[in-house]
Amino acid sequence: MLSVSNLDVRYGQFRAVQGVSMEIAKGDVVSLIGANGAGKSTLLRAIAGALPIHSGRLLFKQQEITNTSSSSRVQQGLSLVPEGRRLFSDMTVEENLLLGSTVKRSGDWNIERIFSTFPNLVKRRHAKTGNLSGGEQQATAIGRALMSNPDFLILDEVSLGLSPLVVNQVYDSMESLKDAGTTILLVEQDLERAMRFSKRTICMLEGRVVLDKLTSDTNKEEITQAYFGLHQSSKQEVS
Repeated sequence: MLSVSNLDVRYGQFRAVQGVSMEIAKGDVVSLIGANGAGKSTLLRAIAGALPIHSGRLLFKQQEITNTSSSSRVQQGLSLVPEGRRLFSDMTVEENLLLGSTVKRSGDWNIERIFSTFPNLVKRRHAKTGNLSGGEQQATAIGRALMSNPDFLILDEVSLGLSPLVVNQVYDSMESLKDAGTTILLVEQDLERAMRFSKRTICMLEGRVVLDKLTSDTNKEEITQAYFGLHQSSKQEVS
C-alpha cells in the first residue's frame, strides 16, 4: 500500500531522515520506535505531506505522491493524527470532528460512529476541546482523522502525556480499527505496548532505519540494541 524509497528530509543542511526505505502492505500494523530525535515524527509528517521531501520517492496504492499536497493524500486515503493533537481549542468536539470530513471519501465513518467508538466523547460533544482532558483530546484527534474514511492511518505519539488508564482506553478503541483491517503506522515510546499492538516493528536511529522485522520474530534484547545503537557501537569497537 505504501512504498518509501531512499527518503531524505532536511531542515536546512541537517538530514533528519536519511535514505529511509520501507514497504507497508494493506492491513499491516506497524510501530515506529526510536529515541527522541531519531527522525520518527519527521518521517511521518513527510509521508503525510506536512513536510517537503528533499529526495527519494513515495508511492501510495501504486500512485506517485512524492510531491502531492497533504489534502491530496487525504483524498487518496492517507490520514495523520499529529503529535500534540493540534485541535482547534476554541471549537467544540463536534466542530473539530466535522473538519475531518472536509475531504470527502466514501466509507462508513461518520460522526455518530466516532461517538460510538469513543463513548467518553458523547457527553463532551458540545464542549470546547481546550477544556478536555488529554485522553478526550486524543480521542477527538483520532476521530477527526477517521472522519475522512482513511485506508491508512498514521498516529504520532498516541500515548504521550496520558495516564496508563487512558492509554488503555485509547488502545482498546484502536484494536477495533486493527480488527477492521485498517492499515496503521504509529510512533510509540512505550516499547512493550508497541510490540503487543503491532505486527511489525521498525526502529530508527539518527535518521535511519536500523531494524525492520515482524514483531513476533523480534525479542526485547534485539529491540533495545537497535533503539540505543548498541550494534553500531560494537562494530565500531571491533573496527
